[in-house]
Amino acid sequence: MAVGSSRSSHCLIEPLISTPPAAEKLVAFPTKRPTLEVTPKPPAVNAANRLDAIAAYLDAVFSVTERGSTVGQELRAGLVTWVTMSYIVIVNPMILSARYPDGSSPIPFHVACRATCLSAAFASGFVGLAANLPFGLAAGMGLNSYLRYGIIDRLGLSPASAMATCFVQAVLFAALAISGVVDRVQGALPGALKSSITVAIGVFQAFVGLQLMGLVVRSDTTLVALGDLTQPNLWLAFTATVLVAGLLVRKTTGALLIGICFTAVASQVLGLEHPQEASAGLSAGLTSEALFDLDFTPALSRPQEFGTSVICLLFIVVFDTAGVQHGIGQQAGLLNSRGMLPGSKYGYLGSALGTGLGAVMGTSPVIIHNESAAGVQEGGRTGLCAVTTAVLFLLSPVLVPVIQFIPPEATAPCLVLVGSMMMVPVRDIDFTDLRLALPAFLTICITPLAYSISFGIFVGIASYYVLGAILWLAEGAASLGGGRRDADASPVADTSARRLLPCDAEAPAAVDDDDEEELLPEVPGR
Repeated sequence: MAVGSSRSSHCLIEPLISTPPAAEKLVAFPTKRPTLEVTPKPPAVNAANRLDAIAAYLDAVFSVTERGSTVGQELRAGLVTWVTMSYIVIVNPMILSARYPDGSSPIPFHVACRATCLSAAFASGFVGLAANLPFGLAAGMGLNSYLRYGIIDRLGLSPASAMATCFVQAVLFAALAISGVVDRVQGALPGALKSSITVAIGVFQAFVGLQLMGLVVRSDTTLVALGDLTQPNLWLAFTATVLVAGLLVRKTTGALLIGICFTAVASQVLGLEHPQEASAGLSAGLTSEALFDLDFTPALSRPQEFGTSVICLLFIVVFDTAGVQHGIGQQAGLLNSRGMLPGSKYGYLGSALGTGLGAVMGTSPVIIHNESAAGVQEGGRTGLCAVTTAVLFLLSPVLVPVIQFIPPEATAPCLVLVGSMMMVPVRDIDFTDLRLALPAFLTICITPLAYSISFGIFVGIASYYVLGAILWLAEGAASLGGGRRDADASPVADTSARRLLPCDAEAPAAVDDDDEEELLPEVPGR
């Protein structure tokens, strides 16, 4: 017992001897205090920095800071792009669902609306993620009318066959983009002609905005005429234009978005009417069949009609997409030293893939919308802007009732003001050189007058090469007939420059070598 108790006492006392009570207190307090102070901090820090972490991630993925923008600016620009493009969600299905004389529709409204939203969301998201470009893509105006009234009505192809032509055009366009043919064609153009495309798109965009205002209307006598100045819609749009212009001059953040909201709210408060119609049956369309049947049999049975449709669609999409992409890229300051847009191949592929998806679902070809210039003006410089637009297009089928509250007058000021800002590259065009001045002038004029971006670009490019061929043939004929003229005896100028003198300018007289040094200082003073 004594021995057991002594062992037991020894076992209990030994820890107290090895670790004195005073030392135990000194060790306990330092080890407990840090744990009490640190453990509450991680949840608070994570909650406070969650948005900052997301913003930093988006900044790194899309190189936002490197392009002189911010995440908030990109999100706001994407919203502005979607708002200015949102009319397509309603207008495109209305055109494609225009009824036959018997009252039936070639493409139901809800099918076309769903296809329009999803193809726009896919194409915009693809361009934003793959190319990191701030472009919004959707079904193109003009292409939808050509599909509905040109291919279906005039050429007599069925809606399924018309969608098949769109799908074939998408495959061909993708092949041209991957092979680099489109980039090579664009790279062969002079810088002045590229600048004229930007200016032409700006004039066209302003012309559309003036039409939406009601300031310019259709006339059977003079083609266009001044609108009814007594209409309150016109004065509301004009007031919004002046308001947004003032905000832009003062560099107000979100100026275009403020103008759109102001016009939409004022239009509802004043009870003004606008032509947006309700889209009944949209919710039912969301649960209907997902794919549109494609009929390729006319490619063999009616090759002329089928081939004509494919070629026309391809021509319009190639020139329209290339021109708008270059013009808005120049506006955003994204062109490289060679005047090319990095990632442009993916912009073309986005249009092709969106068109292919749209054809399968039941809508017209997808292009880069010139309304993307509004987002660029708002500060969009990266693909985050396009991804934001894509997300909003993905939600657009359920937002159709909200979109209907945005009148045309709300987006008109944006189109007019952005169009005026796109006139800046006109200073890069040398109008003293007719070889460049004439193609540039034709591009700028024909684009709005013919109401076709693609046709205006085609006329400008064709006139440039035709004029160059004529000059080449003229030089060849002159060299064969009388030999080459002595450059010093030329009455006009060096043939390599091919410059045109002003009408009142006199041809420089030939001078002797002894007098050349004496006459040179007087040349700048002419």
